[in-house]
Amino acid sequence: MITTLLILCPLISVRAQENRKPETLFQTIQGRVIDKSTHVPLIGATIIINDSTIGTIADKDGYFEIKEVPAGRNNVYVSYVGYTPRFFQNILVKPGKQTILNIELEESIEEISQVTVKAYRDKNHTINDMTLISARAFTIEETEKFAGSWGDPSRMATNYAGVFVANDQSNDIIIRGNSPAGLIWRLEGIPIPSPNHWHTLGATGGPISMLNNNVLQRSDFLTGAFPAEYGNGISGAFDLRMRNGNSKKREFVAQLGFNGFEFGAEGPFHKNSKASYLVNYRYSMLGLVDELLWVEALPHYQDLTFKVSFPGEKSNISIFGLGGLSKITFEDSSRVSDDLVRWISEPNGSKTGIIGINYTYYFNNTTRLKTSLALTSTIPYGMTDSLAHSGGPILKNLSKYEEQQNDIIIQSVLTHNFNKKNKLKSGLVIHNYSTNYYMKDYDYDNDIDSATVYVPYTIKENNLILLQSFVEWKHRFSNSITIISGLHYEHFLYNNTYSVEPRFSTQWKYGSNRSLSFGYGLHSKLAPVYMFVRKTYTDREKNGNGIFYQTNKNLDFVKSHHFVLGHDYSFTPQLRLKTEIYYQHLFNVPVRQEADYFWLLNGGEGLSDWCTEDSLVNKGTGENYGIEITFEKFLHNNYYFLFTTSIFNSTSKASDGIKRNTVFNGKFVINALGGYELSLNQKNSLNFNLRLAYAGGRRYSPLVLSEDPEELYVRDYDNAYSSQLPNYFRADARIGFMHYGKKATYEFAFDIANVTNHENLYFRYYDESSNTIENEYQQGIFPIGLIRINF
Repeated sequence: MITTLLILCPLISVRAQENRKPETLFQTIQGRVIDKSTHVPLIGATIIINDSTIGTIADKDGYFEIKEVPAGRNNVYVSYVGYTPRFFQNILVKPGKQTILNIELEESIEEISQVTVKAYRDKNHTINDMTLISARAFTIEETEKFAGSWGDPSRMATNYAGVFVANDQSNDIIIRGNSPAGLIWRLEGIPIPSPNHWHTLGATGGPISMLNNNVLQRSDFLTGAFPAEYGNGISGAFDLRMRNGNSKKREFVAQLGFNGFEFGAEGPFHKNSKASYLVNYRYSMLGLVDELLWVEALPHYQDLTFKVSFPGEKSNISIFGLGGLSKITFEDSSRVSDDLVRWISEPNGSKTGIIGINYTYYFNNTTRLKTSLALTSTIPYGMTDSLAHSGGPILKNLSKYEEQQNDIIIQSVLTHNFNKKNKLKSGLVIHNYSTNYYMKDYDYDNDIDSATVYVPYTIKENNLILLQSFVEWKHRFSNSITIISGLHYEHFLYNNTYSVEPRFSTQWKYGSNRSLSFGYGLHSKLAPVYMFVRKTYTDREKNGNGIFYQTNKNLDFVKSHHFVLGHDYSFTPQLRLKTEIYYQHLFNVPVRQEADYFWLLNGGEGLSDWCTEDSLVNKGTGENYGIEITFEKFLHNNYYFLFTTSIFNSTSKASDGIKRNTVFNGKFVINALGGYELSLNQKNSLNFNLRLAYAGGRRYSPLVLSEDPEELYVRDYDNAYSSQLPNYFRADARIGFMHYGKKATYEFAFDIANVTNHENLYFRYYDESSNTIENEYQQGIFPIGLIRINF
């Protein structure tokens, strides 16, 4: 049968070439078809374009190539005997770049007829087949298409149900009222630190992402009760995958936009090999303006992303990397006294480096072992303050800090399929952390002669080892009923604390268009490593000596029980309604020893400093509960829309025993977005996209009149987070134009962030100089342009 199909394939291509119109532009679709569970190539899988005679079958390694595919939107149907077929709708084919599809088919439990079976749509199925609830896949096209995303996967994810958005300054992902610090980032299956510029110690977000959507492919986003393979996180997971470079043709991309100047290249190392490379470099546009025009306080950043792949007959090797540098400098001066001036030059930024290698070996068609080695390093830094005496000496660079954290990661994951009903996955992860903290500071009393400059405060600690292991089992009773159970184990050798975490999920598809799912998981997270080794001085001397204690050394894991119940109903293959209700109980949250409002998980945003607390104990608790609704129409008949709403409550209880709102308890989030594509002709198209976001305001501690005559207002921490800023509203618009040339694709886009120029309050603060309460507002109307050429 396979031989017959191989003979007929050239005849199919010839017929397609005879029927094409002379003015039509074409491009190639290529890719690979594999078993979703075993990753074994499916020899002879059938790939058909647009329900027509354009098609082919996969070769002995699962690879396929279809030439002469019309430019524009196309549908791709993929089938294989004994497997559930897949139907990819509206795949965008561009003349300037070949389209590469990595297709995974799932083996059917029951015998099915290839004539009567309905292929399922690809949009709402995750890449990881061990997820059944609180998860969705997203495409890179969505990061470009959704208004307000700016090509950033993090900002794109704020449109999904359960994600709270009320901050324009950072792309923190706040899931179901949890701190963004509870998020797990993974790249190519390996845990990584925050992939953002200007991130701070222990945070997972930042103002600008280092991730470049030109090098990513379809990935998963999880929001609760996630499988046993995900550890050291309590809110969700962003599981990102990089695509391989084109192994048959060299291609390039050049881009100019708000995110900077970008250039990328990909292609084969040589003609007769499937080995490929992919690389992309970006430099900030505003940084270049600063270099040319010397404009103050403009951000400088640059990043580099790469991946090289070496597929073999029984093994695959890939090497990938991500690096970023960011810096911004603020300058100011103020008179401290008649003869003393404080001059501030405040450069601050971060440096991040990630490099990893994955080696996958296939023992046979049912068993594979994936072993990984990665090195990561993050260095947030800052420097400020000089004192100048009128006509006298100058003390420069009186304060400086640098917070370096490194991690050596060794990971090995074994996957075995017993049969088409049972799958086992187990793994071991070793993190070897090291931290190097440097801080230089001083004291003064309105007189430069009284200034005390301390010897720098340093902390160096190596071999802070975190062990993780997991096992998970998937059993499919039928095509309709599936259960997944697992166990995750974590052990922090530095203080000999550990966590044993059961996980369970099940799904029942009762009909061709509806399903009911349930998930439970105990999840835990280690506090930022620096907090364990932090020194608390009882009597610090100028020379840096003194008596100190490591008051956080014995902190345990923060833990959270997740319960989720979900229902998914598809009105049509393109229109669905999804509902989830959830409850989370948090415990072992670090709080202060004395009775106080402080609760560690109120921190963790990308622009906050939350890792300097000492003398903490694991006695805090909290709870999150809510309901989420998603009403979505996938792109069909030239338009799409996504409506999500979340109603939730997030509370905490610190060492004083008082139940309070968390800082993230906005109570509700509503998102509505949609778009329309207008084809002008075969070479030109327009697209229009709009997004509306409406959410409860951020929580803050109220400002009250002070009894201190020198300070008019102070924070009322007895009623911490009882006040709420006005509700957040923002509308973003995007219009794009695409032109197909014979050998290149030209894209032009224009975004307007906060198109109504709505004033969203960011925070309120007390200004000592004017003795008044001031308001700080978020980003106003902001236009953003983009030009991209694929060739």
